[in-house]
Amino acid sequence: MNRPLLEITGLSKHFGGLRAVDGVSFDIRRGEILGLLGPNGAGKTVCFNLISGVYKPTAGQISFDGQRTDGLAPHVIAGLGIGRTFQIVKPFAHLTVLENVLAARGIAHYRHLPKIWSSWKTSAERREALSLLERVGLSELADRLAGLLPLGNLRRLEIARALAVARTLLLLDESFSGLRHEEITQIEALIRSIRADGLTVLLIEHNMRVAMGLCDRLIVLDHGRKLAEGRPAEVRASEAVIEAYLGRKGSAHAA
Repeated sequence: MNRPLLEITGLSKHFGGLRAVDGVSFDIRRGEILGLLGPNGAGKTVCFNLISGVYKPTAGQISFDGQRTDGLAPHVIAGLGIGRTFQIVKPFAHLTVLENVLAARGIAHYRHLPKIWSSWKTSAERREALSLLERVGLSELADRLAGLLPLGNLRRLEIARALAVARTLLLLDESFSGLRHEEITQIEALIRSIRADGLTVLLIEHNMRVAMGLCDRLIVLDHGRKLAEGRPAEVRASEAVIEAYLGRKGSAHAA
């Protein structure tokens, strides 16, 4: 049996008396799209921050491709091939779209001091960055200032920057938030194509309809704890999940 790509075991993060993540365990298999769902404050983004090294866990263990990674610095984890987006998109507004992706590709240049002084705006680097922009549908906007992009294109740029790092695992934090229906459909197709190219995807999503249609499996958190896990149809039918989203009175109308 193949070992999971990412294994989360008993993961906890406490901020004083607040148990933001409380003993959560799950794994993600290679080539899978796994959704991390839950109401506001459920601990989803804290989980992402633990996986990507922004936070160190209070307890528990994270293993990526057989290597324990909990407690490693974010740049070390990124160097392993884990890329992520953020819920609030903040590009380098005064750089072009292309330069934003070139900056993300800097992970290959900044690991060792001598490489800091090497040239990284080479024709080869530009080709790689342009390839990523073409991948997400932004190649025609390569020379546009990133600060002038509308939200839909900013989401695409954020994914392109994450892909510059993500050789194996892509973490998407609410990449559909604030988008119109047609934009959601386009990003769904993009994520499916990214998976088809061999990447594994872990995503946070509030839109249940999107998550149910896109993900192979779902993990639902509530108040920092794992509430449910399973295929979309199983999670959709879970009384505990319905209650967490709608409350006891709303659960009778959830079907």
